[in-house]
Amino acid sequence: MSAFPSITDRALLLSALMVVCATSASAQAARPATSGVPPAVRLRDSAIALIARAVPAGDITSLQNARALLERGLAVAPGDPWLMHYAGYALYREATILLGRDGADVGPLLERADELLERSAALGTIPESHALRSGVLGMMIGSNPLKGMTLGPRSGEQMDKALELDPTNPRVWMLRGIGAMNTPAMFGGGLEKAEEYLTKAIALYARDEPQPPAPSWGAHEAHVWLGQVYAKQKRVAEARAQFEKALAIEPNDMWVRMTLLPALDKKK
Repeated sequence: MSAFPSITDRALLLSALMVVCATSASAQAARPATSGVPPAVRLRDSAIALIARAVPAGDITSLQNARALLERGLAVAPGDPWLMHYAGYALYREATILLGRDGADVGPLLERADELLERSAALGTIPESHALRSGVLGMMIGSNPLKGMTLGPRSGEQMDKALELDPTNPRVWMLRGIGAMNTPAMFGGGLEKAEEYLTKAIALYARDEPQPPAPSWGAHEAHVWLGQVYAKQKRVAEARAQFEKALAIEPNDMWVRMTLLPALDKKK
């Protein structure tokens, strides 16, 4: 997988940057009809498109480029909860890719993500901001288990708030399932709970029709995570079926193709 953004991604990045750079009168006159869209919105939408392509490819560079666009958007519209949400989301994605790599320090990424998602949650009613923040806090605990006593309850509170805002949101249930996978059963997690939550998420994705800029990601990932639950339970055939369903939705998921499926072959 390339560490550099594709030609399409570079074009998106250049187009979005031109939004904030074109300030002369001649540039204003030359803009097409879409110039009525606020610059912050155009930056946000370009960033969302970059993130959507970067995640299955594990492309950290494009995630960083998306984050730069969102930070530019926040300079224009500092009180926009959607810009904060997607900037936190990009940081969360970057941290999940880097987590476990030798020498990778995801602490600063998680702290910034937590800050942005907290601000987004305070300004808006975006369920995923709370759910993502719960996941970020869980990753902080994973990086430093000593923080579990203080961050664990906060993580649970954020997930409860997300479910309160939208109990039928599939991304919330998927993130809850991921959290359960990484939480001991004695603390309310475990593989059985993870299977329950992820199965519910998959059912909810079947009728998920969010309107932009609301998040729409995750349909294939719910199958990826449920497949991992099955793999941990040594239910190899069921795990493979879930990974194949994930690839039917998102054929470019390199984690499934290059890591998870080969690992299943070794189990077999």
